[in-house]
Amino acid sequence: MLPRLGVAAVIKNELDALQEWVAFHLAVGVEHFVIADTGSSDGSYAYLRELSRLGLVTLVHPYGGDDGASEPFAYRSLLAACPTYLDIVAFIDADEFLLPLDEDRDSQDGDSQDTPDNTLPENGLRAWLGKIFSDPDVSALALNSACFGSSGERFRGDGLVIERFTQRSYSKFRYNRLYKSVVRPSRVSHFENERHAVLTAGRYVNSKGAPLQLAKEQPGVSRRVCWQGARINHYAVKSVEEFVLGQVLRRVDSPWNGTLTATHGEAYFSRFDRNGRECNAALVWAGRVHQQSLSLPSSSAFAIPFNAPRQSRWRKTLASSLSWWRRVRYTPMRAQTAPLASPITAWQRTWPQPSRVILTQRGVLLQASLSVEGLSVAKEKKKEKKSIKLACTWQAGVEYVFPANHFGGDDVGGNDFGDNDFADHDSGCLDDTVHFRIELPIRSGNVKLSAVLPTEAGEQRIPLERLTLMPDASVQELRASALIGKQGWLFLDQDTNASLYQHLGYMSLGQKAIAQWVAYAEQLVSLSHQVNAKVLMVVAPSKERVMSHYHPYPMGEVSPADQVVAALPDDFCLYPETLLKQMGDDAYHVTDTHWTQQGAMHVTCEVARRLGLATLEEAEHWFAEDQYKVVRLRGDLGNKLNPVRMAATQRLSSFDHRQLKRYDNGLANFGRVIVWENSDAVLDQCCLVMGASSSYMMFPFLVRIFRRVIFVHSAGNVDVSLVHSVAAQVVLVQTNARFMVEAPQVTWSLQDTILDKTEGVSMEEHTAAFAERMPAGQAKLAGWGMDKWNDCLPAGWFSA
Repeated sequence: MLPRLGVAAVIKNELDALQEWVAFHLAVGVEHFVIADTGSSDGSYAYLRELSRLGLVTLVHPYGGDDGASEPFAYRSLLAACPTYLDIVAFIDADEFLLPLDEDRDSQDGDSQDTPDNTLPENGLRAWLGKIFSDPDVSALALNSACFGSSGERFRGDGLVIERFTQRSYSKFRYNRLYKSVVRPSRVSHFENERHAVLTAGRYVNSKGAPLQLAKEQPGVSRRVCWQGARINHYAVKSVEEFVLGQVLRRVDSPWNGTLTATHGEAYFSRFDRNGRECNAALVWAGRVHQQSLSLPSSSAFAIPFNAPRQSRWRKTLASSLSWWRRVRYTPMRAQTAPLASPITAWQRTWPQPSRVILTQRGVLLQASLSVEGLSVAKEKKKEKKSIKLACTWQAGVEYVFPANHFGGDDVGGNDFGDNDFADHDSGCLDDTVHFRIELPIRSGNVKLSAVLPTEAGEQRIPLERLTLMPDASVQELRASALIGKQGWLFLDQDTNASLYQHLGYMSLGQKAIAQWVAYAEQLVSLSHQVNAKVLMVVAPSKERVMSHYHPYPMGEVSPADQVVAALPDDFCLYPETLLKQMGDDAYHVTDTHWTQQGAMHVTCEVARRLGLATLEEAEHWFAEDQYKVVRLRGDLGNKLNPVRMAATQRLSSFDHRQLKRYDNGLANFGRVIVWENSDAVLDQCCLVMGASSSYMMFPFLVRIFRRVIFVHSAGNVDVSLVHSVAAQVVLVQTNARFMVEAPQVTWSLQDTILDKTEGVSMEEHTAAFAERMPAGQAKLAGWGMDKWNDCLPAGWFSA
């Protein structure tokens, strides 16, 4: 049977590290945290208090008078506060990570674990600990350290600690002989120091299960380093910037008023800045750590500036009272529970509450438990138990389906683990309850919750509850932001299409939504027959999908775009995901959501081939002599960060499509109309493009293929009267994969869009877009069939 594992720590001013540290240990199987805060002033205490409301943390106030903040007193407090349902507890620090390793070999200096994230053993750490503690005489386990250096970083970089620092000391480094203890709390009298526990019964063992041998009888120092099954990754220094700041913060309000001297700081940093071996054993957990972070409050919301004045007790009391009074007057959430249907026996939601919600980076946090009749300890039920999910719906036709965080064993009652065996570690958990702690990427609206249960016929959805999240004017409105991935690649986040949740595979479309896409395709094909035109829909795959190896979060199996593409006819839809993946890093910009001009060129050639206009070789030959130059691009993602990020990219330098532009109404995004004419084009045809932002990168190539190109920014929405009026031989509809949560409309009106966009335009917006505008004569507009949509622009639109 698997032991229930906890982690205990003493912290001070560790806010920057806490969210990753908690998320990592949740990912490897830790159930609960017991933490003593010895006087943080950076917001750590407030963040831990928020985690304690979720039931993740037992927050300890160290006792001991004036010495209450010292390590011995703090560890005594931690021991006293350990919940009785925890069988074993690891006592570590906030810069230490309890890392599972291969139990079949002593990894030592060859531990560059390359296990793919999706094959990491579930509950592997708890299973291994269960074997160690299956001997009832074992009361404590000593896990040796592995000291990680700065990896040459001077300043704090992007990403997780386990991603940034992958160089460590050799195994024989003397400080690796230091160990931390995993103990049965009931058998510990006290801690002699922060590393070694004094036992009332039983014995100490190392990670091989052999009796612990101390170096020169020094408690906390082993004779030899043993890295087998698990170890403590110790990130003692990190970057130079983080080391110096951390040393200063730990001395703030110190009872000894300690001062960081240059000599002390340099000596400590030099001692632990060991980078002799490359080690990726922790790095493979990064994807799961990012996922666990989604279910935690964002630590950045609790940060207190370093130079912020300390509040007096009466100010804190007053602020707390005002906050309480505001919560009494304002009800942020209402709930309507549905009658429970078999086999659901219980549904309990702990967050959000009617009086309070916990905000996350993208929305609100939902924590609940679900009991299902018939989920037993039987091994054949384990897969069924893991298949139970929670479906959340607040947008028509779109469903968010979340897996459970952990399964059973989280009630606060005791169990029989105390001194019994853990040998039966494959049997799973005892109860019939699954637990959810998830981020709902929505701040206000109606959310319908349903249980998703596996059945022989497929999946069964049972309604649980309907939540009404009320808008709060005091909460800052969410704005699109950028995720920083590996090697500085940026990805879209906090957008209205929930791109991150599409990437994770949590979002799916219902049959009705997919049927709307099929109807859209049928209507468009029928329209193309009426006007005798070739039609093709071009879907720009998401950057997250093509460059997934750079994304910080693991990619899910199926996205909404995959569902739609699978339902559409092959000859109607071009989805060039494979084509772009073959291009490697040249397919997308590092700091922009869109494909590069080279990526757009290859897609345009594929368009020509799919439409039967040329072979792929012929199309590529049209652009064989194009020349590119390297430029620095900030992009739409780089602009979302402060400071702005820029990266090198290839830009076409031998051709400028703007020289062929004959008309541009200058509207921003939806409703923009551009016309090009090229007498030297390969084909004497007209191409109508009703597209989105990714179409812009295709302009330099389309205008050299077709004699006339007319672009309308509509994201795939179609104005039927426009199609008839233009009478193009080729009609391209283009959309981006992240927009595919909703089907475009064939009843869309370009005229109405232009009128809406220009009706309330300010003088500032009018002036900003003026440089893009280019008028055309009435005869030209009539010849193109575009006069109707030019006439609806306000008088003087093309005047300064």
